Amino acid sequence: MADTQTQSTEQEWGRVLICGGINWAHNGKKDKVANGTPDLLSPYILRSLSNLKIVKLITGPSANYAVVLDIHGAAYIFGRPPSPALATSSDIISENAPVKISPTSLELKEGVKFVDGAAGRGHVLLIDSEGGVWGCGNNVTAQIGLPVTMLIPKFTKVTGPWLKDPEVKIIQVTAGHTFSLFLTSTGQVYAAGSSENGQLGNGKTGERLVKAGKVTFDLEVPPRLVQGFTDKKIVQIASGNQHSLALDEEGFVYAWGYAGYSRLGLQDQVNRLVPTIVPHFAGNNIATRGHAILCGPTSSIVIDRQKMFLIAGKFKLTGDGSTGQAYTYFNLSVMACKVIKASCGGCTHFLTTPDPVGGIMTVGFGQGAVTDHLLELGLGPDAGKSATKAQKIEPLSGIDVIDVAGGAFFSLFLAKPNEALEDLTRFPEWVPSDSNCMVCGDDDSAGVQLECEKCEQPYHLFCLDPPLKDVPEGQWFCPECAQEADGGVDHPFLPLSLDEPRPRNRLQSALERVQASSGDAPGPAAPGSAAANSNSRKGSRTPSVKPDSQSRAGSVASGTPRGTKRDREGSSAVGEFRLVRRTVAIAEPEVKLGLALISAAPR
Repeated sequence: MADTQTQSTEQEWGRVLICGGINWAHNGKKDKVANGTPDLLSPYILRSLSNLKIVKLITGPSANYAVVLDIHGAAYIFGRPPSPALATSSDIISENAPVKISPTSLELKEGVKFVDGAAGRGHVLLIDSEGGVWGCGNNVTAQIGLPVTMLIPKFTKVTGPWLKDPEVKIIQVTAGHTFSLFLTSTGQVYAAGSSENGQLGNGKTGERLVKAGKVTFDLEVPPRLVQGFTDKKIVQIASGNQHSLALDEEGFVYAWGYAGYSRLGLQDQVNRLVPTIVPHFAGNNIATRGHAILCGPTSSIVIDRQKMFLIAGKFKLTGDGSTGQAYTYFNLSVMACKVIKASCGGCTHFLTTPDPVGGIMTVGFGQGAVTDHLLELGLGPDAGKSATKAQKIEPLSGIDVIDVAGGAFFSLFLAKPNEALEDLTRFPEWVPSDSNCMVCGDDDSAGVQLECEKCEQPYHLFCLDPPLKDVPEGQWFCPECAQEADGGVDHPFLPLSLDEPRPRNRLQSALERVQASSGDAPGPAAPGSAAANSNSRKGSRTPSVKPDSQSRAGSVASGTPRGTKRDREGSSAVGEFRLVRRTVAIAEPEVKLGLALISAAPR
């Protein structure tokens, strides 16, 4: 993920959106079998993480899994992880039940966070806020930076020469197929893994014949300093499957490793065993030098200081940039876009750019999905699976995407909460939920019920603690989901319940407590309280409100959506019921509310 903006001191967060292939066990297979998990043709809000404030998306062009980091520094992983030991049962972690990894579970001291990482095909790396690196997964070529072994099952600290100086920290890592790079705070680059194609930048491959018909190559462990950067301070690194780029503080770009399809942008297909400066970004005109770098599986991308998107290598199946017509040097691929952020997936490329009408526009292009069902671009059900030229991702219109990450068969977007985002469908669209208030156990005949944006469980306004006088604007999360998001790195994280509603916590209702006390009307929730929900965004949208008990009984049986924003936008036929709008006045002690509710009436 390349970022062309200056880092802000305030941590920016958003909600996770996902599209593409989520049949993790069969992604990438032409004989993919259906298991009831549909591929997502458009970006959806990932419901399981919808209450969390996410700050970082981590996946890669060869990764069939993803890791996201929240504002507290905890990591959440889902997909097909590089180590089966990370999963709770099978070797798949459902997107509906991400596994939470706390820094304290790795015996890091309290207050230490995960801040960055990298995802390769078979191994994953995480960086903590003290500059330490943790890795797990396939390690047959020592690509994690630990002594050779078939598998590192759990996150284990990577030790390297940088530990000799306690002031030096690792600030960025990359994960190729058989190697990893480590960038220090002093601008040095270290590499570990296989030297087969020169991707370690140490000047040799170590190729040798070990027996008839079998060739082997040097493996570097612990990580070794990459050559060629004497008197240079590197500020950014990027890696593809078997090649890498580096960017120094002056804007010069260096490339090394496997050069097939001219992916190094050096106008030939000769592997480079040490970092080689790319002439295109070495001129005297500072505006044409590099500002950000990233790598696809067989391509390299540089965002120059004019924020223009330039690409070299193979990134399509037909036409310019394809197998027979690869770009041998860096070409301007996306016209008239000032890039804010960019990312490469397995066969996709994304960038964000200022929208002429205001906000942020998300643009994507790519060609070469494995099957007709993997729509990683998220162009929508009425669009094609491929786009040979950059085009706006229409389903994200009006949504401010602040981060994007392309995986091997899926894509993630990080979106700031706004009204357009709230119109986006959540995945899964519906989850089992109770009919009665989670606190008192009574139905909505006793009063208005709010419905949680994540778990869809109902709560009376007056049963919240403190009680709510009015329906809040914007997204609303129940106390349990709000606490899950705000509780810190060690707070338990529960998966979505897809088989039955979450158990009700039957307590004496807040209404009874109010009646038993002074008789005063419930007041508005205190700012920042669980009821007011600091995780909610105050906006123009009214949160979900439970329909009446008659309609609810029908909707549970038929699977009809209940009380969501999309239902409230007008009448529509759903199953055996018709959604209609009506206004209901509900009176409680000293509280009178006029609310637009939804009910389902028989046709």
